[in-house]
Amino acid sequence: MTAERSNDLALAALIVSIIAHIGVMYYMSSHTMAQLPPQIHRTRNHVPMQMGSQAMAPESLHFEVLKDLEPLKNSPGAEIESPAPAVGEFEDTSSMPSAPSAPEFDLPTMSVPVPVEEAAPPLSERFSAQVGDDIFATPIAPVTTASMGQYAASAVAEETESAKEEIVTLADIPDVLVPEFELPAIANMFGGEEDVKGEIAAVALQKEESEKAEEFIPTDTVLPSVDEKVVEAEKAAVRDLLDVVDAGDLETFVSISTASAMEGDYVYFSLQFKPDADLPTMPKDIVVLIDASGSIGKDRLSSCVDAAKRILRSCTNTGDRFNLVAFRDRFSYAFKNWQECNKKSLNDADKWLEKLGAHGRTDVFATIRSVLTLPRDPARPLIAIVVTDGDANAGISETSEILSKFTELNDGLVSVYMYGVKREANRELIDVLTHGNRGESFIYGGERWNAGSGIETLAERFRDPVLSDLRIVFTQDSEAEIYPQRLRNLYRGEGVDLVGRVKADKRNVSFSIRGLNNGKPYEGFFNVNLATGGNVIYDSHLSQKWKQEKSIDDKLK
Repeated sequence: MTAERSNDLALAALIVSIIAHIGVMYYMSSHTMAQLPPQIHRTRNHVPMQMGSQAMAPESLHFEVLKDLEPLKNSPGAEIESPAPAVGEFEDTSSMPSAPSAPEFDLPTMSVPVPVEEAAPPLSERFSAQVGDDIFATPIAPVTTASMGQYAASAVAEETESAKEEIVTLADIPDVLVPEFELPAIANMFGGEEDVKGEIAAVALQKEESEKAEEFIPTDTVLPSVDEKVVEAEKAAVRDLLDVVDAGDLETFVSISTASAMEGDYVYFSLQFKPDADLPTMPKDIVVLIDASGSIGKDRLSSCVDAAKRILRSCTNTGDRFNLVAFRDRFSYAFKNWQECNKKSLNDADKWLEKLGAHGRTDVFATIRSVLTLPRDPARPLIAIVVTDGDANAGISETSEILSKFTELNDGLVSVYMYGVKREANRELIDVLTHGNRGESFIYGGERWNAGSGIETLAERFRDPVLSDLRIVFTQDSEAEIYPQRLRNLYRGEGVDLVGRVKADKRNVSFSIRGLNNGKPYEGFFNVNLATGGNVIYDSHLSQKWKQEKSIDDKLK
């Protein structure tokens, strides 16, 4: 009985213990940290979490400088040890998370080509290359933490492009400079060294052909209106010819006459250039613009028409071309193209001129500006002779505005000669406009039925051009102020004049002159002694001439 009772008591104790544990568990479940009563949570003091770091002892770091760099992997899609972001995750590199900051100590620099995610310019701008033994000879970019991040994004982009089965070519090489010793690695990417050289040659040829396509090619067709882009292209073509390094020697073809005079703090001087030897005559293009407005009158117009017929025959040479323009409030060309000076074209010109009648108003600016619709061949001087009374009563009528606007746009491209048909002609317009545009002027003061009698004499002055687009540059130490700043073309038997001044302590001036003959540049360098005596004559009127020339030039601004 005792043993049985003991067993019963043990069983009862076990049951009581289990019940007690279950009760304790239910009681404690409502007092865990995750289920604190709200009033207790609000009254607890929360201390912010803090992290501590211990600086690394410099002596514990050791780096071994690599003496040799293992070659790059052959595949442009080589694996990167760190996991790459998902495709499309970093469409903009600015949103890419920055790399962890590295400790401040000097790392050895490794120079390897680093792909860049930016859009690459054309191959010809990325490599300094020539086909032959010396293919690449340029430095390369160092590796940085940021560039490695870009490399990772670039690798993902390459994998994406590979999935699209796109072909990688030399044009896809990132914008880094590759030295010659890296050529084998690049060649492995793109099919061998010979293929690389071949594609470089192809790109170079393509660039050369592109430049030829952009090369200015003159036409002979009149434009429907003034295109300023075409005008700028024509002026650039002239400059390109002038700027050729291999210029002919001008000193043997030009002679210089000098005059000077001292006045106040300055020495005033004049220079006249004349052709001295046999520079060949250049073929030219000439356009005659005739005022056919009502203000010119029937008699003056008839006389000018007869003069125009004569100068097309007497003031042109073999190889010259011409055109005709009648202007009122509008202008009209006789021909859509430059005409050769032959019997048929001259007869056609006569018929067109005989149909002209005087009526309407005069838009001088639009007419003069219209000469820029005529195509300029940079190897041929283009000369316009404008026959007018100078009365602008339509369009832009302010003389100063006509002068500045046309002179700025023309910039010496077309030489403008003007002939005033009556004594009351607008002298300021006629004289100043020609002064700033490589030309000359003449105003007739006789009877109206002979109004055109002086046109032929003026035209003879530009019959035989030997040097066009003259450009004169004085040395900086000369400190010369010269006018006109844009010189006329040089014609056989005619001189080109300028006046200038320098400080009184200057005894000589040095300058260069450059111009074109049949598309070839000629240049001469000159040093002129300003002391009077010998070949330098004294001219007491030089200071007054200088002031007059300066005042005319100021009106063009």
